[in-house]
Amino acid sequence: VQRYVMAVFYFSTGGGTWDECNAPKNYSDPAAIALANSGCTVLADGFDAFHFNTTIGTDSWLTPVNECDWGGLACLNETLCMDRIEFEKNGLSGTLPIELQNLNDLRYMYIEQGTTYGTIPSEYGTLSQLVALDLDFNNLTSTIPPEIFDLKCLVHLDLNNNMLNGTIATEIGQFKFLQFLQLHVNSFSGTIPDTLGNLKYLRIAEFHLNELTGSMPLSMCAISNRHDPSLTADCDIGDAFYVNCSVHDCCTSCPF
Repeated sequence: VQRYVMAVFYFSTGGGTWDECNAPKNYSDPAAIALANSGCTVLADGFDAFHFNTTIGTDSWLTPVNECDWGGLACLNETLCMDRIEFEKNGLSGTLPIELQNLNDLRYMYIEQGTTYGTIPSEYGTLSQLVALDLDFNNLTSTIPPEIFDLKCLVHLDLNNNMLNGTIATEIGQFKFLQFLQLHVNSFSGTIPDTLGNLKYLRIAEFHLNELTGSMPLSMCAISNRHDPSLTADCDIGDAFYVNCSVHDCCTSCPF
């Protein structure tokens, strides 16, 4: 199943037109495979606070090796279950396939700085081990599916610089361990939910360049007292969409 899921991911996100790690032209020709592998330098070797032992792929995709050996992927050594998908600036396009919901042990999903469009699949809310979901600098639309807020292990949610819209649901306060939240440069409207104040580990929360109004919940001001904090909004008087949030007393800055 895992190999099938990753093959679906390849074709769904424009595999064959990626910058690197595209499948070889001939799967049975060792020379073609070697040539494709030589152009694959994408490594899923990002920071892991838990220091799990993983196999990091270095080969081009769809080659006749274990899928854990494909560039941009990493699998847990003990089980060879997919642990990490990590692509940044590799020309991914297309849409996010719902089939990724079958990667039950996936902890990190970084699909950044491409032209991926469409919606965030609600099915990703079943990825119970997910620690980081980073889809920034793409062309994603619609709202954040409420199922995403059921991810109890999530520490890092980065969706900035997309075309997401609608309101930020109050269910966002259900996260248990979230520390990093970037929603800036989208088209979110309405107000910033009071329930975000429930997130006692949150230290980075960035909302600027949206269509949000109202006031920053007072419970969010505690962020400024945490380690290396960032709390932003469109809080300059005169902003087309204005969020009342005094710098130094609450927000750390009012960018742009």
